[in-house]
Amino acid sequence: MDELSSQSRGIRRGADVEQLRVRRLRKLLFSAVTMVTVLLLLETGTRIVSPGTQSQRFRQINQIVIFLGTQPSDLMLSFDSERFWKLKPNITIDDPNNTFWQGTVSNSRGFRCPEFTLEKAPNTLRVVCFGDSSTFGIGARMEHTWPAQLQQLLTDGIARENSAVLDATGIHRVEVINAGVPGYTSHQGLQHMRQKLDDLDPDIVMASYANNDFWHWDDQTDAQHAARLHRDSDLRSMLMQSRIVQVMDVAFSRVRDQSATQTVATASPNQHWAEAATFNYFAPNEEWTRRVPLESFRDNVNQMADMCEQRSLPLILVKWPDQPQAAGKWSPRIAYQNVLEDIAAERTLQIADVVRLFQDNRGWSVGTYVPNDIVHVNRNGNRLAAIAARDAIELVRSQPVFLTN
Repeated sequence: MDELSSQSRGIRRGADVEQLRVRRLRKLLFSAVTMVTVLLLLETGTRIVSPGTQSQRFRQINQIVIFLGTQPSDLMLSFDSERFWKLKPNITIDDPNNTFWQGTVSNSRGFRCPEFTLEKAPNTLRVVCFGDSSTFGIGARMEHTWPAQLQQLLTDGIARENSAVLDATGIHRVEVINAGVPGYTSHQGLQHMRQKLDDLDPDIVMASYANNDFWHWDDQTDAQHAARLHRDSDLRSMLMQSRIVQVMDVAFSRVRDQSATQTVATASPNQHWAEAATFNYFAPNEEWTRRVPLESFRDNVNQMADMCEQRSLPLILVKWPDQPQAAGKWSPRIAYQNVLEDIAAERTLQIADVVRLFQDNRGWSVGTYVPNDIVHVNRNGNRLAAIAARDAIELVRSQPVFLTN
């Protein structure tokens, strides 16, 4: 009897130990699940409020702008998922001390030109100028940029009695749309063209890139930044299938929107990076990576040409000189300009050769650059660029293929 009781007690103790072990495992499992859930929620919330690399290039351009001392200029840019940043609509900066941004920055559609309707008026020649800050016209008022002066030159040409080249198809009105955005590379320009080309319905397309492609910002190219950004966007889309995440997104939306406009508050710790990146424009740190390597530049421009060719649109490539090149010296952008020359020869495209005009007039053209700036020019410099663009357009317009379109 005692032996049976002892066995029974042993069995109960064994059962109690097993139950205790099971309870401990359950608690441990519950704690692990809880911790993972909390971490997932925190990660999800973080990605919603500040989705990883969503603003990486966007933050970088703002840090550079702020480092250059153009203080309210960070207010004119907003994030774009395909081209990193874009111009905000309806921006005007009236600050006499602001060298870079002057007057009207953008119209209601986010372009630096007068208001226009997407539907063209009859008998209108529409030219769309895609490009970077040299097309946007940093250092010049909107009416002094080369696209604005190009419109006036073409309009004057039509008004003259012997303007038969431009008048051959019954054109009575010219509209030049300035689609330049500061800081753009050919990678961003290609995305911009993909987004806007069909909506803008141009008759002629101009593309001016190479000023920023060789710039070293970090250890990744624009294409690598874009791929990483798209991966984060795909993850966010998946997370947004959850009702909990949707509620969190609504709750955090105000914080997210405010963070996009308060970059200046978070940019100061990165001043050293901005300084290094800015000086990389003049003396690159080869341990950093070009935003667009040379072969990628070639591919981007060829894709632009493909898009235009598919739509039977003439594409004119613009060669833009910096001050050393205008003075006949070496410039890192020359290698990229050689690529433009190669593509133009291969595809029978026209080039607006601003470089040649500046070098032909080097006695005074170097003095047209904005003070303390080797890329951006004043009204007179933009006039030379407009003349080069007009000459290229007249050659395109004189071609029988264009006249029959």
